Amino acid sequence: MMRGLSCTKMVIAGVAIILLILTGMPQQSSASSEALVCLDCHRQKNVHTNEGVAASRMFCISCHGKLESSLRGSGKQAVSLAVPEASFQGNPHQHVACVQCHTDVARSPHQTDTGAQCRACHTVHGEGPAHAPHLRVDCQACHYTHANVVFDATGNRIMLASIVAGQTSNQPAAGRVDHALQDLTGEQSCRRCHHAQNTVGAPASALPAKSVLCITCHPSPLAVGHPMFWLAGSILMAGLFLMLRFWFIGSVQGEAKSLHRKISLTSEAVWSSLFSRKLLTVLKTLAVDILLQRRILKESVQRWSMHSLIFIAILARFALSIFTGMLFSINPDGDLALALIDKNHPVTAFTYDFLGLLLLTGILWAAIQRFVLKPVHSLSEIKDNITLGLIGALVMVGFLTAAARILLSGVPANIAIYSFMGYPLSRALAVLPLDWRVVYPWLWYAHAIIGAAFIAYLPFGKLKHIFTVPMTYFLEEVYGAKKTDRV
Repeated sequence: MMRGLSCTKMVIAGVAIILLILTGMPQQSSASSEALVCLDCHRQKNVHTNEGVAASRMFCISCHGKLESSLRGSGKQAVSLAVPEASFQGNPHQHVACVQCHTDVARSPHQTDTGAQCRACHTVHGEGPAHAPHLRVDCQACHYTHANVVFDATGNRIMLASIVAGQTSNQPAAGRVDHALQDLTGEQSCRRCHHAQNTVGAPASALPAKSVLCITCHPSPLAVGHPMFWLAGSILMAGLFLMLRFWFIGSVQGEAKSLHRKISLTSEAVWSSLFSRKLLTVLKTLAVDILLQRRILKESVQRWSMHSLIFIAILARFALSIFTGMLFSINPDGDLALALIDKNHPVTAFTYDFLGLLLLTGILWAAIQRFVLKPVHSLSEIKDNITLGLIGALVMVGFLTAAARILLSGVPANIAIYSFMGYPLSRALAVLPLDWRVVYPWLWYAHAIIGAAFIAYLPFGKLKHIFTVPMTYFLEEVYGAKKTDRV
């Protein structure tokens, strides 16, 4: 009995061992063309430690450090895949394992489909570091020391001249093994694309980054940037200071002399209102009287409609810029953040053009109202004319700049069509015998200068009411001295 039981146990144990062996064996894919990933079976070194990085790199260098074992055929050209160790000296990647960048090479056949994947570790650039996101530019095109770049029309990408590109173009091909990186402290690397004879659809000169002042309409870095924006920002701050100074000329709650006392009384009233039942009333005023402009609507539906086209378009662009900046700072690789910083994304392109069209419609309506129809209640002052002129010029030059960008960069029609204002305009500009590589920077600077002038003029022109009216409505609620006839 005991002997039979022992035999049964041995049979069960044998079957279990066989099953474990069978289930633990790697399964050969039925598709002969499917690559076998080595790391599915072999244990990878822990590349998050110095020892693991060194061991992983030594494994790669055991072959790629020998010239005779690193020759491969690429068409008619022999390519050396021997990696010079000196190219890693002083390199930011000198303590990074090869497979952390070359994520798809540990397989059979031992070849890559994607190349080095910089974004496995790095995020895309925002508006600041490279003056623009450069979403259609491969990382290597800027960061590698090889200076020859080409435009791949099939993928709408700017990349280093590859081996094939070197054979089919006049540009030398980039080496496959050089890991030295370009010093990006200056603009020398920018000139590989940004020159008058470039064939990659880039402006002839590297343009400055947007300023934080541009955030009214564009996602922008939190930096002032070009000197013209410093000048505009200084004038803006001086104007706001003078505006506040004017507010405190009169008396505040009976205090007519001491400026310090006036500021103290105002601050006390504001903070006490924010932490009291008045807060709900203040929020209601913000929503109804400022955002929805109820007081203007009570006066005239036509005036409200015209004013709303301008106000809502600017407010929406500003809100979208703030949202984009916040989202990108939190999750720069998120799909929504990447879509919002991509001017060619269908949703972003359509939204920008739609809001720009609303703004332009409101400006044209106001201009016709003042200069053509001339109703009795409408007084055309020089301040009004300057304001309308600045906003109108800003929008129209903005559309021209966007159209020139689409034309210059060669955005495919199936993508550019969502920019329903910029794309048709770019087709019209295409008939002009102009070198858009040279013209585009002039348009960009024209748009920037008009924008800077608009920002600087805000506290002095008619548009200063975007500061004074909300403040007036707010203080009316704080002090309880509401004037219903004030608009």
